[in-house]
Amino acid sequence: MMKIFLLLCLIATSSLAQTTDLKEVKITTRKKAIERKIDRTVVNVDGLINVAVAGTNAFELLRRLPGLRVTEEGTINLMGKGATVYIDGKLTYLSGADLMSYLKTMGTDQLDKVELIPNPPARYDAAGSGGVINILTKKSKQEGFNTGITLNGGKGIYRKVNGSFNFNYRINKLNLFTNVGAGNPKDFQNSSATRSFKNETGSLTSILEQQGEILYNRHNSNVKVGVDYYLNKRTTIGFIFNGLRNRVNEHGGIENLMMNGNRELDSMVNSSHSVNNLFRNGTMNLNMLHQFDSTGTELSMDVDYTHYNSTNNQLFGNNSYNASGQALGLERIRGDLPRTIDIFSARADYSFSLKNNYKLSAGLKSSFIKTDNQANYFSGAAELEQPDYNRTNAFLYRENINALYVEGYREFGKLGVKVGLRVEHTSSKGDQLGNIQKSDSSFVRNYFNAFPSFFLSYKPDSTNQNQFFLSYGKRINRPAYDQLNPFLMVVQKYNQESGNPFLSPEFTNNIQLTHVFKDKLTTNVYYSFMSNTSSPVIKAINDVYIKRPENVGSVIITGLMLSYNQDIFKWWNADFTVNPERVHLQSEFNGITVDTAVVMQSFNWYNRFSLGKTWSAELAFDWGGRNYSNQVTTFGIAGIRAGVKKQLFSGNGSIGVNGSDLFYSAIRKGSIHNVVGSSAIFRNRQDTRTVILSFSYRISKNAKNNKRLRDRNGAWDEQNRIKGL
Repeated sequence: MMKIFLLLCLIATSSLAQTTDLKEVKITTRKKAIERKIDRTVVNVDGLINVAVAGTNAFELLRRLPGLRVTEEGTINLMGKGATVYIDGKLTYLSGADLMSYLKTMGTDQLDKVELIPNPPARYDAAGSGGVINILTKKSKQEGFNTGITLNGGKGIYRKVNGSFNFNYRINKLNLFTNVGAGNPKDFQNSSATRSFKNETGSLTSILEQQGEILYNRHNSNVKVGVDYYLNKRTTIGFIFNGLRNRVNEHGGIENLMMNGNRELDSMVNSSHSVNNLFRNGTMNLNMLHQFDSTGTELSMDVDYTHYNSTNNQLFGNNSYNASGQALGLERIRGDLPRTIDIFSARADYSFSLKNNYKLSAGLKSSFIKTDNQANYFSGAAELEQPDYNRTNAFLYRENINALYVEGYREFGKLGVKVGLRVEHTSSKGDQLGNIQKSDSSFVRNYFNAFPSFFLSYKPDSTNQNQFFLSYGKRINRPAYDQLNPFLMVVQKYNQESGNPFLSPEFTNNIQLTHVFKDKLTTNVYYSFMSNTSSPVIKAINDVYIKRPENVGSVIITGLMLSYNQDIFKWWNADFTVNPERVHLQSEFNGITVDTAVVMQSFNWYNRFSLGKTWSAELAFDWGGRNYSNQVTTFGIAGIRAGVKKQLFSGNGSIGVNGSDLFYSAIRKGSIHNVVGSSAIFRNRQDTRTVILSFSYRISKNAKNNKRLRDRNGAWDEQNRIKGL
């Protein structure tokens, strides 16, 4: 593979002097809101009607797009499966609430396009069970001076504050750009749960009732600095630095009431915990793009280095009492969990055109990953604490992935065909170092996989009244690095988690058929078969729930998604999306066999209003039905959002207000089942009802339309597997 890499470099070097420049042709057209391509749907942010209402950011924008399910917890699904989020071709490394906080620092005035790719082509890393969402920003598309600022402040139960600043300056051959974002929101989670424990005969033996609240104080900041240098009209080199700092201070308490089989109070434990988590990362990217001619022949290369560092300081206290309220004792546990991850990757991509409208591309990539996880736990009073060797350990992990791909595209009149093949070889080694009471252990794993992809488009009429698309792709979902970590981590006294070093990848085969009628009605039928699926498995050890990821079986998803856009009046545009799907689970875990099929569904109704030349508004209703997995069932959740915006300064600024979950109905309720000897019900409420006041302003001086490099990053796949930071 190194020889191929060097050959591509020689091609680029030898071709620089042979290139004949063509004069630039300027074409001015109005952007469509949504464009359909053979392998993706492209949403032009500027083409959407009134999309930038007050307080709108990248996270809120995703909630407005058809085909996406975005929850208040930050979960993002595309066509029924978890989606991988890219920013300018770079995989994000956060999940859940952390990903949500990061996206909220990006205002929609910074965004250019959003690419929705249910079946990523061979050029993309094969990682993930679902599709890709690639958010492209506006930076560096114009010559001259461009800058903008967005400020958001509001309140739910607690404050919600974030903002962003972007700057770009291009002069002659030099282009400088930077983005800065920061936020300081405060959130909470109020939870209650009831666990029932039964013996082998099914008789109730005990009940655990829990009631608690956790406060989260978040301090998020990120910075992106880059430079492009145009050697000539064909060749550009660039450097990008991304830095992120995320601190979460978590404090809370839970009251645990243990009752006997007659529902009489037996004992009580008041649990308190304090967690300070600091996550920092820095990513450096060096890139080069050379365009050989105007037909699309180009060579791009990227070299990336990424360093992640996190510290997690935990303190747990458990005060125990008997049924009469007499103190029985205090348990104190302190945890110190540092972690570092280093990723180095290099990639090269070469695209060219042949006769008869053939377009081909090929590329290769190598990545090297090194992780170092430490778990140091101590128990006892502060002045007398001793190491807790049941939990203390160290885990080292090394991984090398080498990939090679080729793909081709050709149009046959009304028919378009794109095929690709990606092959990847993975070798990994994990070492659990143990301690004075636990022995060392290790594992080595090597595997080779091939990932074909196929796309077909058919446009039977020149006006595109009807468009048909068919796609197939195979994906691999490698375990996140912390999922391989075997440490037993304390969440609170009755909830603990651990990783699984023997967790193996899961594979997904996706098929999707799409019909688009007059760019208004979109019908998607999709089928996914997921084999060797991994799932968090809950085991009840006495009265403690321990959650550990395991490979449990297979999942078959068959779904239908209908999206319809209509101008009800000249001033009122609406989107309707309905998405029923059938999920068939076939799993085995803890001696339990699950073979069941359930129907899940969701509905979205999004309305945009143009109220004169400078006023706009929105009203949206979201509903998600029951969600079922091997051990957890959640009930439906509904919510209403509304917003209004006023343009200022001849359209260069805006001010407005946006409200979410207006009726405070986004309450997560559900049950836990298929746990040997136990079952549970739960209810969680978060700070989802909020009102945000927003102000944005942008300045452009001496701006001239121009085209620049898109940002790239070779460490896409590896970064996305860093979870829970």
